[in-house]
Amino acid sequence: MAGVTSIIITESLDEITARLNQARQPIVKERLQVLYWLKQDKAPSISKIAKAIGRHH
Repeated sequence: MAGVTSIIITESLDEITARLNQARQPIVKERLQVLYWLKQDKAPSISKIAKAIGRHH
């Protein structure tokens, strides 16, 4: 099964949070929310994130 093995997010958690609070478009908010979850120390799995936002992983 092919998939993403690692993701490098260069923005800090604080920067992602600030951008998330400023975002107005729903698709931008959704993408920033996914980055926020992935950047956390104990990030949920891709499947759990996809289920939470209602998209296929």
